[in-house]
Amino acid sequence: MRSTVDQAWMNRLKVLRAAVRLKHSIAADEELNTRVTAERKKFYAAVQAGRMLPPLDPAKVINS
Repeated sequence: MRSTVDQAWMNRLKVLRAAVRLKHSIAADEELNTRVTAERKKFYAAVQAGRMLPPLDPAKVINS
């Protein structure tokens, strides 16, 4: 069983972690909003030209 002080610290830590995760989640949503649109245009342009793009390489996506 945690003491009141330990529980108060755990509660603060939980809020801090959630806030940081939310910050990065929102940034990821914003990046995805633009990248998904660009990738969709690229994909369908290739399809209309009669070719299929190779599968995405996750490492290249992360590093771009």
